[in-house]
Amino acid sequence: MENIISAMRVRDANGDELTLYEYQQFVPHLTMLGVRRGAGNKHLVLDTGEPVTRIADDAFLIVATGERLTKIA
Repeated sequence: MENIISAMRVRDANGDELTLYEYQQFVPHLTMLGVRRGAGNKHLVLDTGEPVTRIADDAFLIVATGERLTKIA
């Protein structure tokens, strides 16, 4: 299972604005108290469904195209 843990507005080189979502997987763990959910991997995805990687605090790269995105303050 995964949840959206944050959303931010980004801008591409053409000035178009998009929404970038950060997802985090939650993995079930068996403990003495029962099954608990622990934090797992995180990944970034545009609202268009394209995977994105972070290259700096406010800069991102669309994996498939190499297009740069900048976080809108």
